[in-house]
Amino acid sequence: MSGSNLPTLIFDCDGVLVDSEYLASRVESELIRDLGLALSVEEVHDLFLGKTVDGVLDAIAARTGQRPSTVWAYNWAFATAHAFRHELKMVEGVGAAVDSLRQRGHRMAVASQSPLARVRFSLEVAGLGDRFGDHLYVTTMVRRPKPAPDIYLLAAEKLGAAPADCIVIEDSPAGAAAALGAGMRAIGYAPGKSFDEMHRSGARVIRHMNELIAAIDS
Repeated sequence: MSGSNLPTLIFDCDGVLVDSEYLASRVESELIRDLGLALSVEEVHDLFLGKTVDGVLDAIAARTGQRPSTVWAYNWAFATAHAFRHELKMVEGVGAAVDSLRQRGHRMAVASQSPLARVRFSLEVAGLGDRFGDHLYVTTMVRRPKPAPDIYLLAAEKLGAAPADCIVIEDSPAGAAAALGAGMRAIGYAPGKSFDEMHRSGARVIRHMNELIAAIDS
């Protein structure tokens, strides 16, 4: 594949680059007990997957009838950061894949629902902090979060790429819908039970990051 034909690659962060989903869900499962909610880590993961911070707070409010206080949200942020500092790792195989793709000359960016500070922190802790430069984009930079296509269109614009020349790597069906809605191709990373749901989203599905380069090339 020649350099002029290389697709532009846009990665989601949580669950795609960093193995944060269940780690974050464990923290949230513990903290929401203070709000009168008893949900397992798995239930929290399914409820909050792909949501912005406001989306998580809205989901909690829908269950409890009251939006969590700023003190709770502050404790949530610091508890998550503490867990990430000690336990967060990159998704298995993604470091080697990203390095190979960079060497080939792909333009790459990160587009996430998480706050920018969390994205920067997560990538740094996981050892991916230098892979994407300043091309880190989050949904507070656009009008609508995923599943709207806004964040992916912004990333493509900043990279100087046409949407049709972009491939998005996502781990949530909502994120895949955002990519397809932007006129981009989508690769769904689904190592667990979300394989069928991701397949129904229209994404090309992989179970391990060692499949990523082959999926991009095909």
